[in-house]
Amino acid sequence: MLNRNWIALTAVFLALGINALMANVELVKPTFITSYRGHYEKHIAPQLHQLDWQNHELVAKKLVDKDEVFPKTIELIESAKKQIFFGSYLFGGKIGDDILAALKKKQDQGVNVFLVLSKTSQSYDKAKLKEQEIFDELHEAEKAGNPVIKSPYMQKMSKAKAMGIPTVHAETKFIDAWVPVRVDHSKILVIDGVEAIFGGMNYADTTSKNHDTMVHVAGPFVQELEKNFANNWICGWAKEHPRLLYTEEDALAKMEELYKDPSYKKSTSRFTVTAPFARNTREELIRLFDEAKHSILVENLLFNDTKVLKAVARAAQRGVKIRLLLDPAEHLYYRDWRGGPNNKAVAVIQKIQEKHPELDVEARFYKVGPGAELHMKICIVDDKTLGIGSTNFTSGAFQSNYEMFAFMEGGIVEEYLDLFWNDWKNHSKEAPKVNLGRKIISIISDWIF
Repeated sequence: MLNRNWIALTAVFLALGINALMANVELVKPTFITSYRGHYEKHIAPQLHQLDWQNHELVAKKLVDKDEVFPKTIELIESAKKQIFFGSYLFGGKIGDDILAALKKKQDQGVNVFLVLSKTSQSYDKAKLKEQEIFDELHEAEKAGNPVIKSPYMQKMSKAKAMGIPTVHAETKFIDAWVPVRVDHSKILVIDGVEAIFGGMNYADTTSKNHDTMVHVAGPFVQELEKNFANNWICGWAKEHPRLLYTEEDALAKMEELYKDPSYKKSTSRFTVTAPFARNTREELIRLFDEAKHSILVENLLFNDTKVLKAVARAAQRGVKIRLLLDPAEHLYYRDWRGGPNNKAVAVIQKIQEKHPELDVEARFYKVGPGAELHMKICIVDDKTLGIGSTNFTSGAFQSNYEMFAFMEGGIVEEYLDLFWNDWKNHSKEAPKVNLGRKIISIISDWIF
């Protein structure tokens, strides 16, 4: 008989997980699917920019955690001369205020600023009242000797609108998929059409403790990032369409300028997305894994997509070395989910180890600090191809969110190999055996994620 504690934990896990998710996602109502998709096909799709899925030149630099990502973001915003595109899933707290102040200053100087942020039902006045309540609660907790280890989320989308900064949310109902929840999950900054930052890092105090990464890029590849942002903007019911400032000459000049700095690596990159206009990340990832000859390294917040896990298992059977470094879900959405969705990936690896102990496969959890997550979304195949972006390896991320992912080759791959192996050797721990309780959590996670 199933242990009662596990039944209770599972019920709480489901209720609290959905409750936490609902702060930033919207339920999809089947009656809306046809009308929203019909509107998209008739009125939105004809306006969208065509993305090019081929390799493009760029230089790239790895940025790790808030101490590198946040200052570089502000620096790039302050450098803008003509146009700024900024998008983030979670956007709030002090870093949100700092970014909005920098954006408003540039807007007042005549720079065109466009934001794509998560949808909120709060007005700015309600958001300010809620924020004051949170500050008061934190102060009382501090006085009582119970400091909060993970800052509550305080959204800044309503403030951006109140400041007069053009802001929309990409309409998730335009995506043709029936799933419980869906979000606009991209994180991106594009400056003047020639340089950009993208990756997994949210711009919010609540996520500032996370181990995460963004990549700073410049060159012709930025055109694809720019077009994708513009498409997401158009999918936000936007009446004003941003101008695309990209020129080949400007992008090449910026690329060559940054290449003089040895910390920037000359590379190439191709782009994939999950959006109403394309869903090609999963198929590209599977193709890459199926072609792997030597190694597949994954470092990801969430990994439970069945089709991609099958590709990992096929690679393992061919003798490819597999290393999965995953978040233990100890602080996911403010609670300990005991491995959460990642139990599924761990179970796949443990099963392979039991049946074929001669194969070189292993899954471990990252040692997260209090209130932190391993939040990055990267993979490296055969030490030559880096996958990086906003996309968790979950069915929801591959089917129903707005997501962006890039596959890069060249000097930047070595930077991320160093990052992965340092995390694996110095910041990982053994993943617990996936018992019945964790299997139940995994099944529920499949539905949520």
